[in-house]
Amino acid sequence: MAAGVYKICACRDQVKCRHPWWFSYKRRGEKFRIRKSLDVVLDKHIDSKVTAEEEANRLRNGIVENTLPARTRELLGLPPSTAPVLQTLTIAQLLNAYKERHLSRLATADTAAYQIGTITRTVLARLDGTSAPFGDWLVLDVTADTLERFREAKLTRSVFESERENGSKKHKGRNVVGGPVAANRDLQLLRAAFNWAIRTGQVKETPFKIGTVTAVKLSTEMARSRRLQGDEAERLLKACGTHLRAVVEAALETGCRRGELLGMQWSQVQMEPPKPNLWLPAHKTKTARARRVPISKRLSAVLEMRRDALRTQLDLKPDEMLSGNLYVFGNEIGQRVGAIKTAWRLTCERAKIADLHFHDLRREAGSRWMDAGVPIATVPRWLGHTNISQTSTYLAGSAGTEYDAMEAFEQRRGRLTPLDTDGGTPLPNRTQSATEQDTGTAESTTKH
Repeated sequence: MAAGVYKICACRDQVKCRHPWWFSYKRRGEKFRIRKSLDVVLDKHIDSKVTAEEEANRLRNGIVENTLPARTRELLGLPPSTAPVLQTLTIAQLLNAYKERHLSRLATADTAAYQIGTITRTVLARLDGTSAPFGDWLVLDVTADTLERFREAKLTRSVFESERENGSKKHKGRNVVGGPVAANRDLQLLRAAFNWAIRTGQVKETPFKIGTVTAVKLSTEMARSRRLQGDEAERLLKACGTHLRAVVEAALETGCRRGELLGMQWSQVQMEPPKPNLWLPAHKTKTARARRVPISKRLSAVLEMRRDALRTQLDLKPDEMLSGNLYVFGNEIGQRVGAIKTAWRLTCERAKIADLHFHDLRREAGSRWMDAGVPIATVPRWLGHTNISQTSTYLAGSAGTEYDAMEAFEQRRGRLTPLDTDGGTPLPNRTQSATEQDTGTAESTTKH
């Protein structure tokens, strides 16, 4: 057998030129030779000759052992494999099936798709010394040690600055990837995918467990308790643009997630008295559970302004209905806005507010409700939590509220209990009953 890499170009220095490396392979005794561009087969550009040779050897071993994914075999011009699907199932195939058959029903499908992309592109070292993107790994080859090495690879927190051209304008993007939280989220998604595959009969076991014992545990996370402090709320709203201010106001009044707000359509807004509310159907929530959130007077004013502005922009007649398919927090003509990440970052910089995430506004809303005396059983329903314990660990009451609660308790009790320095507890100051007075008089008379 022979396998090699080469380039089809006339460049003087083919090792350093940007043309793709080609993979060549032919089994002994066979006439058919495979000649394919590695860029096409791997769906990425390979610069280094060493890397090209490693990928060529991996492809060769996959051909010999009959373990290549179906898509790779198709790109190489090989016939479909006759081996059982489980023997050739890759992590990328498993995650894509989980995305299409399960995650596609959730409001977080787009986020999950991006997350799956980062997982499958993460390069991990194999025991034989070679390296490959995690998506190309066979499911049967993934062990608890593999997942631990995946965690190690994701723990490094990095900031990537990207720049892309759009016509004559340049847009800069800033993505922060990696870290303990990111590693946990990726492992959670992988664990959920394996559990789903077991339930549906796709795989027989999960690398996250050895029998009934958990083999891979998530890292401990510090619970986030960031709230708006001092005049941060005023500074934040003042620094917002027109569109972002409406979204921020809605987040503070409803506790909705960012995706729930950006995906909200006018058909979900029910302003009819006496109980105006926002309707969040199951397919538009993270937890796939429908809920309703009452509309406050402040939010009602924001919605009315956006509705009037949209009707004016669309030049609708007074008796003409506004389409329910238009987006509440969309652009000028009601089309959905894809993201507000850059607008949020620039707004926080203008307001000179550090370490504030958009999701913190959800905590701020719930904490304000709790501070104002909304029953703790009601807050989880408005936030879309499945139980009160989740809400209790999620919210953060203000320090001042704790002292106010103690003072209100003391007032309800009717007195302030003084501290007796002699170690005794003073009796309540109350008027003696007629019976007690008579008894005292009788005792005094007897003693005399």
